[in-house]
Amino acid sequence: MSCNGCRVLRKGCSDSCVLRPCLRWIESPDAQAHATIFLAKFFGRAGLISFVSAVLESQRPNLFQSLLYEACGRTINPVNGAVGLLWSGNWHLCVAAVEMVLRGETLESMIVPVELSGDDDVDTISVEKRPRGVPDGDFRDLDLDLSLKQTSAVSTAVDGRPKLFNLL
Repeated sequence: MSCNGCRVLRKGCSDSCVLRPCLRWIESPDAQAHATIFLAKFFGRAGLISFVSAVLESQRPNLFQSLLYEACGRTINPVNGAVGLLWSGNWHLCVAAVEMVLRGETLESMIVPVELSGDDDVDTISVEKRPRGVPDGDFRDLDLDLSLKQTSAVSTAVDGRPKLFNLL
């Protein structure tokens, strides 16, 4: 019998199906179908199958769940995705989005508020945030001492320029 993932993708299913183990953590057959369709729309059918096929069978449910959270996170917050929602303390939005997908609802109604960071004049993707460990004040002139430095293991080309650089 065809698994719910293959059924909604209209793909032939077999005993060695790559999607079947991915869907076991989702209890409802309808929720399995909704999650598969959402991921197939987000990553593409071939991309989804390729991702899943690239990992061991024991890791496929975790990968599928991770892809679902990342796709929901990117739908809500296209710049930072699920990691950005977690970092800004808004993981609950990602969880709510996954629950909406599993119920078959669309995520168009989920809008990320600008003041996610808790600071009224700074949004979550602003580069104006003060780095940790930097005292209050104007940190824009902070020298991060980023430069290209030649490593000792670098060989020199015929023209005298190094072939390999490291950011140190």
